[in-house]
Amino acid sequence: MPSSVYNKGDFPACVFPQAGRVNAILALTGFMLIAFSLVFTSNLYAAQCNVCDSSVCDCDCEPQPLCDMGCTSTDNLDLSSGSDSLPGVMSACQCRECNTKRFANQFQDSRNRCEGYQPQWLGTARALAFTRVTPSAGVLISDSTNPIRQINRDDLEFGWEPGIDVAIRRLKWNENSFELRFMGIETLAARSSTAAGGTAEIHAALPVFVGDITSIDATYHSDLYGIEANWQFVTYCPFQYIAGLRYIGLNEELTTELSSPTAPVTYRTTTQNDLYGVQVGITSIPDMSLFDCRWLTWSAKIGLYGNDAEQTSILTGAVGQRADSPADTAAFVGEFRVGLQAPITHCITISGGYELFLMERVAIATDQLQATNFFTGTGSDNEGNALFHGASAALTLHF
Repeated sequence: MPSSVYNKGDFPACVFPQAGRVNAILALTGFMLIAFSLVFTSNLYAAQCNVCDSSVCDCDCEPQPLCDMGCTSTDNLDLSSGSDSLPGVMSACQCRECNTKRFANQFQDSRNRCEGYQPQWLGTARALAFTRVTPSAGVLISDSTNPIRQINRDDLEFGWEPGIDVAIRRLKWNENSFELRFMGIETLAARSSTAAGGTAEIHAALPVFVGDITSIDATYHSDLYGIEANWQFVTYCPFQYIAGLRYIGLNEELTTELSSPTAPVTYRTTTQNDLYGVQVGITSIPDMSLFDCRWLTWSAKIGLYGNDAEQTSILTGAVGQRADSPADTAAFVGEFRVGLQAPITHCITISGGYELFLMERVAIATDQLQATNFFTGTGSDNEGNALFHGASAALTLHF
């Protein structure tokens, strides 16, 4: 062949450019592999961040929306706070990549036990300062010679008395829970007195007149207490449902002394109400605020009860008569509470607020006289209302 084709000086120009292209391809391939590895590692690291459920996450990515987990467009997997009641947003669990049936699509690896979601206890001790609304107007006893001098029901104004409200709850996942509660108020008292100058009229169903009365003094006592057992059910709203059984006791006594130098007279009425029934209601939950106030707490409960009521009225002295009247009626009770709470530590919370307790269709001591006939020994009134209200301060321990 011609020497121009196999010229030794031209050989490198024909062969080595092929080797250079191979080296370039190998270098480019290596660079792509390194770049792919970095991208893959970065994506995996970001994916791990989305399942981080501890207070400190070893990643720098931002929380990602969890639209595929039933949350709203504004819900993120916040690593520092959140709601146990919203799927995908958890605050109580402190273990990493924990898995449960409810959050099965949220985490990569399962764990058989999650300390943050084991059943827990919640104990609350609440101090009460309660009073009772004064009964509506109605004359009980009056001076026949001067009707202005009288004992009227609305003269009996109650003071303030302390009470106690204790509850223990068994919580599961900070959602469904079972509660036992006792509530009681110290005896509330009201007093009224008036002078008299002769014959006094006792305003019973059939009036009774007694003479030579110089003064009239009335004392009214009222006791309220009860115990209940409730279930609380979680919702995806800013409240929980309540359903339970409850017993309420309301005992009252009205004693009126008609002083006389010759023949003093005493009128006494006692009433006893034993209410047994069911109640339903709603209450706030800690991690879903109402009106954008995370410290606001509230609850409302209403119940229908069978009332085993009884009243006994006695008139002693110049007359000496007695009336006993048991009755079974249906009663209504409503309890409402609103207040503010503040956490002191992870396990201790203090709270305070206003409470109202309403009872309808119960036997009230001041209502019995106008329904009682001392000459036949019959009569009772089980259609009365009683309203209690006051302030409360509570200490809650979570353990």
